[in-house]
Amino acid sequence: MFVHGLCETDEAWRIVPVVRDELHRGSYGTRLREDLGYTPLYLRYNTGLHISDNGRRLSELLDDVVRSWPVAVEEVVLVGHSMGGLVARSACHYGDRDGAVWTRSLRHVFCLGSPHLGAPLEKAANAAGYALARLPETRPLARIVNGRSVGIKDLRFGSCVEEDWCDCDADEFMKDRCREVPFLDCATYYFVGATLSRSQDSPIGSLVGDLLVRYPSASGAGRKRRIPFTIDHGRHVGGANHFQLLNHPAVYEQIHGWLSTAPVPA
Repeated sequence: MFVHGLCETDEAWRIVPVVRDELHRGSYGTRLREDLGYTPLYLRYNTGLHISDNGRRLSELLDDVVRSWPVAVEEVVLVGHSMGGLVARSACHYGDRDGAVWTRSLRHVFCLGSPHLGAPLEKAANAAGYALARLPETRPLARIVNGRSVGIKDLRFGSCVEEDWCDCDADEFMKDRCREVPFLDCATYYFVGATLSRSQDSPIGSLVGDLLVRYPSASGAGRKRRIPFTIDHGRHVGGANHFQLLNHPAVYEQIHGWLSTAPVPA
């Protein structure tokens, strides 16, 4: 199941890559079907809603799909781009909490350029709205800035569950209320993060990441919070921007490698 990111649709996965390899044959879904026999499904959802609401709905949808699939489902794989990676993690949380059937078949969760620890543009918008609201003359501008959707506001610190945002002011200044959302034991979680520079440690790479998400956030390696990806289940792609992760030869090669070497489900 491919889960797109903010302001995207399922068509985003079919973006023509800027960088192609000689074996390029379309989208990740098309190639995984041809190479490894997976059946690709593409989600379209309202990215303006809370990530937790979309995660809960995705879990319910996956349960319906698995129960009504014409043959027994051997394996479920989630691939999320940007916000989609957070929605996938949220769906896993709610599916496990509710005892959903589909989680029994879940084996892999891929997060491509996902802001697990937050996105800098949303943090900047929060700071701007807070500053503008402090003066009567600029409060009308603050209302405009703060009019962005709750889905975007969830990207401030990577909120995946309802408890992260309920009973609090969505426009409070830089307050990280995110709770731990453990990985499910039945699945392996992976991340792919990009930087505009070839090296993730260069000044440009460290500062701007892939233009929208910085590498520490994509890899979940923060100073105060850490998402428990293992070193073998992460990949840095240099010289790429946020949207190139939707269809990039190095990303596909890595996904293919992880899936083809994983143990076969019993």
